[in-house]
Amino acid sequence: MMFRYLKKFFLCLLFTIISALVLIFTYHQICLTKEQKLLDKPVGRLVQVDGKNMNVYVTGQGEQTLVFLAGGGTTSPILDFKSLYSKLEKDYRVVIVERLGYGFSDDSQGDSRDIDTVLAQTRQALKKAAITGPYTLVAHSMAGLEALHWVAKYPEEVQGIIGLDMALPSSYTDLSLYPLAYKGLQMAANLGLSRVFYDVDKQVPALAVGDLTAEEKQVYKALFYRRPLANAVYEEVTQVKQNAELVSKEKLPERPILLFSSNGQGTGYSQEEWQSFQKDFVAQHPQTELILLDSPHYVHDYASDELSEKIKEFLK
Repeated sequence: MMFRYLKKFFLCLLFTIISALVLIFTYHQICLTKEQKLLDKPVGRLVQVDGKNMNVYVTGQGEQTLVFLAGGGTTSPILDFKSLYSKLEKDYRVVIVERLGYGFSDDSQGDSRDIDTVLAQTRQALKKAAITGPYTLVAHSMAGLEALHWVAKYPEEVQGIIGLDMALPSSYTDLSLYPLAYKGLQMAANLGLSRVFYDVDKQVPALAVGDLTAEEKQVYKALFYRRPLANAVYEEVTQVKQNAELVSKEKLPERPILLFSSNGQGTGYSQEEWQSFQKDFVAQHPQTELILLDSPHYVHDYASDELSEKIKEFLK
């Protein structure tokens, strides 16, 4: 008797869960269809790189060119960086290259995201968009590896580096990776669960504290829900430790470097642990200036006024 009751209960529970998932997925697909009109005209210019479209955004005037490189998993680099670059574009040419899997660029499936491939694609995208160097690289988080690799491999192309809470090779030494968890989150997001259970307006810094217009926020959210967890980002995560190890062995030429370091919130480290990576880097590279901030990881959204002033001083 009890077994029949439990069987009936679990069958009803399973039916309820499946029905709820079907309703959420259907609602998600309807919303994606409506939101597509926001994405039909990319913000930037699409260029062909390795048979795929990469998006390059250019704004501003000035003799110096700042190339912004987004941190891992940032939905829309162009909109994410807006709070900062909008304060710089009057004095500098600002360029944002959206890697595969980011923003308006295509995703990739199973392609290597080793640091050489990522850098080669960024350089090729700049070439296709007729953006010539030398550049000042403005790198957030994981993109710090690409910036350091760039200056080590092609020093003639890099005038300097500005790190927006930039991750360093040592940041990944003790990093634990959970690729199956990422795939699980990716599946949940594709079902539409992130649309229902994730408060994107409060959780995404560009939306919560950035300087986006109402329309830009709608575009950001449309990009987020279309591809919240890209395949290319997954491949980056699985290869980041190898990339960090390669960069750690490279000798850096003497180029001016400005590092902004957050309070660690959003990095998975305590403030003391996170800032110790930057302090150790400065001790090894005396041409580096370090500015400590009491802001979370997306410093360009939380402290754009302070960053813009310090950057202008650095670039004089």
